[in-house]
Amino acid sequence: MKANFRKLKRPIEDAFHIRKDTREVFDDAWHYHDMLELVYIEQGKGERYIGDSIEAFKKGDIILVGSKLPHVWRSNIAKNKANHPKKRAVAIVIQFPIDFFGNHFSELSESIEIKQLIKRAERGIAFKGNGKKILTKQITALLTYKGMERLIKFLEMLYTLALFEKYDLLASPHFINTIYSNDLKINKAFEYIMEHFKEELKLSDVAANAGMNKTAFCRFFKNKTKKTFSNFLNEIRIGYACKLIREDNLTIVEALYGSGYSSPSYFYKNFKLIKGISPTEYQSNLTN
Repeated sequence: MKANFRKLKRPIEDAFHIRKDTREVFDDAWHYHDMLELVYIEQGKGERYIGDSIEAFKKGDIILVGSKLPHVWRSNIAKNKANHPKKRAVAIVIQFPIDFFGNHFSELSESIEIKQLIKRAERGIAFKGNGKKILTKQITALLTYKGMERLIKFLEMLYTLALFEKYDLLASPHFINTIYSNDLKINKAFEYIMEHFKEELKLSDVAANAGMNKTAFCRFFKNKTKKTFSNFLNEIRIGYACKLIREDNLTIVEALYGSGYSSPSYFYKNFKLIKGISPTEYQSNLTN
């Protein structure tokens, strides 16, 4: 899944850009850009890929994606499209640069919370809890303002985000460290893994895609990520299997094969190793 860089157009006189994105489905290419992006899902559901995080998305989600962090939202497409209305994917998208108020703004003592928010956003942030009701109103209302009032309301919204107490960080620290290293080979390896992890993925294929032999690639991957290729792949697959069990209500066997495993014993072993509990215990805990 190649992460394509997109140069976003930003009017030089505007601090940020906001739009309501309405379409039949969300189905962009995996991409990144040099602006932060806040996404509020008004309507739709499917999967979101943010760095090495793969989770379901649904109506009401609010996500802040950091600059240069690869991401994409993919709608669940029904087999029988005729039974579904068109334009059922709706999101409000706000994009702004790190230096939206100039470099001096981030050094002010008054902006410390917003500076910390932008730092957390490097991994992607999913906001949770009842506080989202206030945030949703702020985001929606932002579409109606103009001029200085619009800018003031934008700052108020950022401050609300900065003080939010309930949130999840999405991409792993190791993924962020390698993404920001600007190493084309490791990024190319990540892209290939994210595209093919649900399939029978061979080390030789990943190494060849990165232009290395297996031995050299293993040393390179371990040096860059502090994990073996096998460990990294298992973490991606087990994380996706949890998503299939938790969000898609698949059985353990269905999640096993759907996440790229062909051996039940190997799946159970890695699930217990990574999650600390068996798949059966994990599934049981979801209903308790």
